Amino acid sequence: MRAFLTLAATVALAPSLTAQTPDSIPEESSGVMFPVRLAAGGGEHVFTGAGMRTRTFLKVKVYAFGLYVDAAGARANLAGFAGKTSRDLERDDAFYDALLARTFPMTLRLVMTRDVGAETMAEAFDGALRPRVERAAAEMNMPGGVEALEQFRAYFSVEEMTKESVLVFTCTTGGTLSTRIKARTEPDIQSAALCWALFDVYLGDDPISGDGKRKVIARFPEILGATD
Repeated sequence: MRAFLTLAATVALAPSLTAQTPDSIPEESSGVMFPVRLAAGGGEHVFTGAGMRTRTFLKVKVYAFGLYVDAAGARANLAGFAGKTSRDLERDDAFYDALLARTFPMTLRLVMTRDVGAETMAEAFDGALRPRVERAAAEMNMPGGVEALEQFRAYFSVEEMTKESVLVFTCTTGGTLSTRIKARTEPDIQSAALCWALFDVYLGDDPISGDGKRKVIARFPEILGATD
């Protein structure tokens, strides 16, 4: 009986990702649902939070974006941040730097909330990524990003990004970018510069959404084993 009670207590206190976690969680401003677990990179990545990309002073909603990580890799490489709350982490530049170091696989999942032309989408990514890959070459010894960006941009030249279209980008620690647009899987791109630039768009010093940058890390305390 004592062994049974000990086991029950252990299960009850086990941190995060238990049967009590819902299968999906909404981005709060749009209601777009994000699965808690996502098949990515030959394994499973776990949802850390979601934000919204808006445009113009009218705050027109364009797409919701969610961040996913390899949970075991995150716990191993972010152990120094365990025990901190999400409020602590969102004010900690060192935490964002650790994420951008990409010492474990990460995924971005985008869900369109309105129709956007393919060329418009391609230009938007180019505008956000080009200065970043150029910076990666000049300051971070990551060459080849501009050429990789040209290949990446071509992935958006085929069809319109209609409402509810899903785009998934996964980067390995070695700098391999895997891309899925709607149901189409594109050829992998080997580019550490492009991987860094893509995540810097959402997690860096000049993110496309400051509010989204904070929200996409909301579940890290749970994932790292802390209580928030």
